[in-house]
Amino acid sequence: MIRLNQLSSQIQYQKVEVEKLEQDQIGIVYMNSPKDLNCLSAQMKKELISALKQFDNDNDIKVIVLLSKLAKVFCAGADIKDFLSSSLQTQLLNDLFKDIHDEVSGLKKPLIVGVNGFAFGGGFEISLLADIIVGTENTKFGLPELNLGIIPGIGGTQRLSRLIGRTNAQRYILTGDTIDSQEAYKYGIINVLVKSEELKDKCIELARKISSKSLYTLMVAKQSINLAEETTLHSGSKMERFLIKNLILRKFEIKNNYLIKKNKIKYNIKN
Repeated sequence: MIRLNQLSSQIQYQKVEVEKLEQDQIGIVYMNSPKDLNCLSAQMKKELISALKQFDNDNDIKVIVLLSKLAKVFCAGADIKDFLSSSLQTQLLNDLFKDIHDEVSGLKKPLIVGVNGFAFGGGFEISLLADIIVGTENTKFGLPELNLGIIPGIGGTQRLSRLIGRTNAQRYILTGDTIDSQEAYKYGIINVLVKSEELKDKCIELARKISSKSLYTLMVAKQSINLAEETTLHSGSKMERFLIKNLILRKFEIKNNYLIKKNKIKYNIKN
C-alpha cells in the first residue's frame, strides 16, 4: 500500500486514507472519520476532492474506488455545523456543494463506490455520482434533507429522478424514507449486491476487469455514456459516432507509428 501523503509532502490527510494498487492500476480512497460518521465537513470535502483528483491525474491509475473504513457507515451527509456556523449571507453567496459535485462528477476515470451501512444526504448523492455502485445487505440510502427544511444539494433531486423515475424520487425525497438494499438493487441504484465481507474484494474485482482496458478508451466510453443524461438521443448518438471515429483513427495512428519505428530500426534509418 502506498499513501499519497508519502508521495507528496504537501498532502496531509486527516479524514481520508488512500491505497494504490500499482500492479492493477487501481487507486482506492477510504473515508475515515469515525467521530462525525464521515460527514461532508469542509475538511472532508477538501481531502476527498484532493485524493480523487490525485488519482484522476495519475497516469498509472485507470480506475478509482471509493470506500468507507467504518463498518456500518458510508457517509452521514452534510455537516450541519457548517450551516450553523456560517452567516446567512455567506450561505446565499456561496454556491453550496458546487465543489464536491463538480469535482466528483467531472472525474475522467471510472469511479466505483462500495457502500456498506447507511449513506444519507450527501453520502447518497456522492454515490449517485459514481459509475458503478456496489452495495451489501446492510446498505441503506436516504435523502432526509426536507426534515431540516432544505432539499438535497449535490444533485440528488436530479439524478435520483433520472435513475428511478420522477414519482419514485418524489416518494423518497418528500417523505425522507430510507431505501434498503433490496429496493436499491431493484431500482438499479445498486448495480452489484454482495455480502458485507465481500464488498472490498468485489469492488477490486470489478476494477481489475475495467483496468484491463485502454485508459483512453475507458475515458471516452465514460464521456459518451454520461452524455446520455445531458442531451437528446439524436445528439448523443451523433457524438458517439464522432468519438468512435476518433478512436479508430487513433488506433491506426498508433499502429502506423509503430510500423514506421520498426522499419527505421530494421533498416537502421536515422531521423
